Amino acid sequence: MRTLLRLCIIVALACAPAFAPSAALAAGGPQVLVLTTGNEAQDVADFAIERLQMEARRWNFTLIEGEPGNLEDLDGIDVVMFLNTGVDILDEAQQASLHAFINRGGGFVATNTAAASEPDWDFYQELLGATALTPPQEPASEQEVSFNAGSPITDGLDEELKVTERWFYFDPAPAQPESTVLAQLGSGDPVAWNSETYNAFYASPGGAGKTWGDRDFLQLIRQGIWWAAGEEGVLLQNSDDAAPNWPYTWTFVLFVVAVAGGGSIAVWRLDKDETRREAEMAEAAELKA
Repeated sequence: MRTLLRLCIIVALACAPAFAPSAALAAGGPQVLVLTTGNEAQDVADFAIERLQMEARRWNFTLIEGEPGNLEDLDGIDVVMFLNTGVDILDEAQQASLHAFINRGGGFVATNTAAASEPDWDFYQELLGATALTPPQEPASEQEVSFNAGSPITDGLDEELKVTERWFYFDPAPAQPESTVLAQLGSGDPVAWNSETYNAFYASPGGAGKTWGDRDFLQLIRQGIWWAAGEEGVLLQNSDDAAPNWPYTWTFVLFVVAVAGGGSIAVWRLDKDETRREAEMAEAAELKA
């Protein structure tokens, strides 16, 4: 019986990491609906989603991939994100639903080409607080991006960041009091800002895959998401980090079985030695008596 009990404990401990919910899932957090509809480079969009999924698991928010039709029902969604979206992706019903969502306090985050996604929708230009001059400048060029202190979106971003992108410029550009510029190029042209009227945040970089691999840029985006969701608490990293969700691979399953098997052999040997010692002690006690 003791051997069986110990074996069950070993198996439970070996399998616990696989079946226990991640800290992010347990803690909840903002629900983010992300659209990449009409993007110019699917490989970049796919990589961006992959990196954001890792950020979501690590920093307590949930990323839900969607399409324009999902905007018609935003119950349970805290933030809508347009990640490098294309031009004219929404119909009138979807525009109306997004407009209502923003007006009741919903968050909005956009990157790169999303600045030009709805050029004929006046509310979208108001939401962004700027109008993009399209197309972006060719060819791509490396520029230094500096961050402005004093916002939770730029908290911890103290050093200049070198980024190679096809840069967007804006006319009109974001300006106080409607917008707060969070980052700019050496020329002074803004590349990231938030609205002071709506829970909206925009970052011009993100058209290049390398940008999504930069840790500082990802920090800017996740803190922008957190701010847009109306979260006021400090972002706390999960101890589970970015471990993938179940199902695990067969290699992992075999590893668990091997650990459990090795543990059971060790327990069997210990139990056998313990039984032998008990028998010897009992025999010695009988002789002594």
